[in-house]
Amino acid sequence: MLIRETEVVLASVLDDAAMDSNAVAATDVRHVVEAFRRFAELPVEDARPPDEDGDGVLAQFGTYEFRGQREFSASLTRQLVERGGEDAPMWQLSCTLYWPTNTATENLASGHLWSFGKDIDRFFDEAVALPGWAWALGGTHAPGDVVIMLDQI
Repeated sequence: MLIRETEVVLASVLDDAAMDSNAVAATDVRHVVEAFRRFAELPVEDARPPDEDGDGVLAQFGTYEFRGQREFSASLTRQLVERGGEDAPMWQLSCTLYWPTNTATENLASGHLWSFGKDIDRFFDEAVALPGWAWALGGTHAPGDVVIMLDQI
């Protein structure tokens, strides 16, 4: 797979997990994490390897107003750096789940974790233990929206 194909591949992996991105149930959050974990293990031919910090995963959560309203989000992002010189383009493919804020999410603050220097199993074990991801995986609140986006940064 090439970097520019990652968005389509991730969507396909999510579809294979029988997740409908238009109507995500609370129990589907775990499917998103498992699908992203499988996706993170797929090689990307035109990206630098993980040991050169060219392929890594970021887990993050927090309450923000990025989309014009205050909402809680939990996201998984695969960051890929193209092979080449020091000025090679960097890309981020994110899968972000959004919920309306409530007292519990406001109390979670924000946090993040990078996979660099960790094997993928250890990273995902630590990521799902982050307070925001633990809340999201609690299975009591369905996300209102899921957004998959590939950006060059």
